[in-house]
Amino acid sequence: MKRKVASSLLTGLLAGGGLAVMVALLAPATAAHAATVACTAPGDLHAVSGTTTLGVQPVRVWGYNTTGAAATAPGGPTLCVNAGDTVTVTLHNDLTDPSSAPVTENTALLFQGQDMIPDRTGAAPGATRVYTFTASKPGTYLYEAGLVANGQHQVSMGLYGALIVRPAAAGQAYDSATTAFADEAVLVLSEIDPALNNAANPALFDMRKYAPRYSMINGKAHPNTDAIAATAAGNKVLLRYVNAGIQYHSMASLGADQSVIALDGSPLNLSHRAVAETFGPGQTTDVIVTTPAATTDLNRLAVYDGSLLLHNSNTAGSGGMLTFVTVPGTGPGTDTTGPVSSAVAYTAGTLTATVSDAATGGANITAAEYFIDTVGAPGSGLPMTGSGPGSVSVTASVAVPTGEHIIYVRGQDSAVPTNWGVFSSVLVNGGDATGPTTKSPTLTPTPTNGTVGVAVHATGDDTATGGSNIAAAEFTIGAGAATPMIVNIAAPVASLDATIPAATVNALAAGTHTISVRSQDAAGNWGAPVATDLVVDKTGPTTAGVSVAPSPNNGTLAFSNGTQSIRVSATMSDPISNIIAGEAFLCTTPATGCPVGANGTGIVARANDGTFHGLSEAGYADIPLSTVALLTPGNHTIYVHAKDAAGNWGTTATTTLVIDKTKPLVSTVSASPNPTQGATSVTLSVTATDASAITGGEWFSGTDPGVGNGTPITTVTGTGPYSLTVPVNVSSWNEGAYILNVRVRDAAGNWSASSSTVLNVTAPLYFSTLGNTNPPGVGGSANSADIYNWSGSAFSRFIDASAAPYGLPTGANVDGYDRVDATHFYLSFSGTNTTVPGLGAVQDEDVVYYNNGVWSLYFDGTARGLTAGNQDLDAISVIGATNGTGGTLYFSTLGNTNPTGVGGAADDADIYSWAYGATGATPFTRVIDASAAPYNLPAAANVDGFVRVDATHFYLSFSADTTNVPVLGAVQDEDVIYNNNGTWSVYFNGTAHGLTSANLDVDAFDVP
Repeated sequence: MKRKVASSLLTGLLAGGGLAVMVALLAPATAAHAATVACTAPGDLHAVSGTTTLGVQPVRVWGYNTTGAAATAPGGPTLCVNAGDTVTVTLHNDLTDPSSAPVTENTALLFQGQDMIPDRTGAAPGATRVYTFTASKPGTYLYEAGLVANGQHQVSMGLYGALIVRPAAAGQAYDSATTAFADEAVLVLSEIDPALNNAANPALFDMRKYAPRYSMINGKAHPNTDAIAATAAGNKVLLRYVNAGIQYHSMASLGADQSVIALDGSPLNLSHRAVAETFGPGQTTDVIVTTPAATTDLNRLAVYDGSLLLHNSNTAGSGGMLTFVTVPGTGPGTDTTGPVSSAVAYTAGTLTATVSDAATGGANITAAEYFIDTVGAPGSGLPMTGSGPGSVSVTASVAVPTGEHIIYVRGQDSAVPTNWGVFSSVLVNGGDATGPTTKSPTLTPTPTNGTVGVAVHATGDDTATGGSNIAAAEFTIGAGAATPMIVNIAAPVASLDATIPAATVNALAAGTHTISVRSQDAAGNWGAPVATDLVVDKTGPTTAGVSVAPSPNNGTLAFSNGTQSIRVSATMSDPISNIIAGEAFLCTTPATGCPVGANGTGIVARANDGTFHGLSEAGYADIPLSTVALLTPGNHTIYVHAKDAAGNWGTTATTTLVIDKTKPLVSTVSASPNPTQGATSVTLSVTATDASAITGGEWFSGTDPGVGNGTPITTVTGTGPYSLTVPVNVSSWNEGAYILNVRVRDAAGNWSASSSTVLNVTAPLYFSTLGNTNPPGVGGSANSADIYNWSGSAFSRFIDASAAPYGLPTGANVDGYDRVDATHFYLSFSGTNTTVPGLGAVQDEDVVYYNNGVWSLYFDGTARGLTAGNQDLDAISVIGATNGTGGTLYFSTLGNTNPTGVGGAADDADIYSWAYGATGATPFTRVIDASAAPYNLPAAANVDGFVRVDATHFYLSFSADTTNVPVLGAVQDEDVIYNNNGTWSVYFNGTAHGLTSANLDVDAFDVP
């Protein structure tokens, strides 16, 4: 607050109506007292409990005194010692709760600023503790409850006080003469939160929730604070501030500056002036205030918390940390100060007070007056009865309106001129004709199953309906008789509590019952009841849909990769109460029986959505695989049930966990076709049996990759024995015998031992040779026009071309062959002219068709422009033709000359096509550029045999002794290779089968 504001307010106080204005702004004042500090010598100090009243609210408080009597206010006596004294204090732990039962906590003493080891143990209830220290330095200090375990609430309950250590020089705060004073006062600042002080057990109060509603000076809140009486105008008044609270306070003086001379018992080298000085919890501050010069009227300097939070809870009017320094005035007579009013009380319509001029002039009391809420000019109040010398009792019959009100009282003396004294006041409640409001009813527990009592709680509140204390309360069940409740405190707001016995609850029918609660105030008014529902539920939830997965199990199958356990799932439902828990029990020894364990001891179930909170819940319980692995083979029952919010456990529902640790048996393994006879895929078939279902398997050839790492077999049929099949692609496999190993897995996770079969990969082939030499094992006259067959194991002559019904000339060298069936095929010849029955001379560019003894011309190459020697056909494949007509002819040429109309570089490895009947300038198309990707054959890798499967799959043979093929390397002219969409493999290894001479080179072939 700025000096200008303070001066203007002081001017208002000193003016004719200033006192009334100040009282109206700052609420009623109390009687003035002498400004001397009441000191107590160190000795016995009792920690005691008791009650005080803040406004109209009774509050339990703790404090210190020298007698052990019940505390009437928080705080303790001011202990005064001299610097250098050896101080001994004996602490008595006499704390009790409102029922006079012992408070079961230790308490200690801590003297701030003194050279002593903090006591962390303290005195036990009913015991004592002695503290000794040397008061080495003058100053103002705080003493308070010490640092015992969980003792942080003790100071806020009221265990604090002031310690003054005086210097050698009298009339000084410290050794320096600049700290001299004429009057002094101790102002111990503190706060109260009734929630702490009225708690059933303050030791359990969460101090993080501490929220003070009252602020006090020396244990009192305005208007009940004690004034500080200066003995004369112009005096230096030493104010010793001691902050025993947990909040910062900015203490201000209204009407005079404060000179700050010391902080925490340490004098300042240079004092400083302040209207308001802020200091924190546990700190002390010494200031000197110089009272104003003498005037004819009584002066008052307000001392208050500069934050202006001057209130007492929600009570009307100002309050809190506010008091006054009173300064006597001077007048023409010898008595210039009005009488002091004190002990203002209001009971049953009668207002009483004590008015005395003994300390302010000694004159008789001639009159007294009172005001309600608002004060007026001297003599304008309502008169009170009583007069005379000394201390006079004054009375008046007063009708106070409903609600809280402040009554102000002051007296007048007989001096000439007469003096009116300062006000003293009391906060009262007027007439109350309305019952309290009852709110926030709660029942614990609800729902309930009747096995425990139900706590009934509510709050009675008369603050808005008369302000009387809550005196009684009751509850009813439905339309039943009322049952009294306990009221925890005689205050306008009180907690109401009762317990419905378990037997009473158990006697109620299942369903919802209305509990009504009402409260009564001290004026006898019952308020309206408030209702809440008590749900009685005596039936446990039902459990359905119990399942366990994976089952069967051998102890290795997990529910998921992230959950190394099996999972029990169920749905739990209750018609009345929410599901709050579930559990499962696993029968581990089915042979000896498995009784379900006690409720609440099973495997904890969890809600699928994270929290059990509804009438129907899906839940699960996980059983670790380490537990499952220990189970014996067989059926194990799993029991599941649930608990509702009323505390009922339902009956169990079950499922069966099958433990199977026996390996499956494989009875047969076969592959078809076997031998493959050129098939690109074979079907691997397995037959297996097991007590559990067979769910799959795997196969491998060669080195065992380990269980579970083979090629999967997923197709399973049958119900036992089980059939498993899987296609095996052998298109890239070389001819030979392969061992195919198989093992199967059952539903429990058991793998069988490996079983095997031998697959013979064979490459059957129809072919013609380059010269007149028979393949190994073939007899008779050799002919380069003959067609031979390789069965996969032996050679034979398939077509004797010179014999009937074919009639081809001996040495009619066949260089192109496409077989339709045994009596239908296409041929081309290497000779320039070959005489064919019925056709005559056929050119080496032509293709003929044999139809069961009848020859026809399918393709006339000469007529299509294939007239050069390089354009002779030396490999053919006919696709889509019917009876020697239609379809497409695929071919390779003898040399490096493009067919008519085909551009680009010619290559005798390229494959061309001709659509049946095509004529014109461009009847041919290059369909395979053999030297380009993805084929990458060398240029001029002369192809002399070709069978087309589709656009990306075909067979080739070469006329050169060796041809380098990607990945395969050197391929002989007796071999046949296969292209699988850019990947080459050997289909037929002629050299390995004895085709080693040049005459045995394969120069025309077909694949069955």
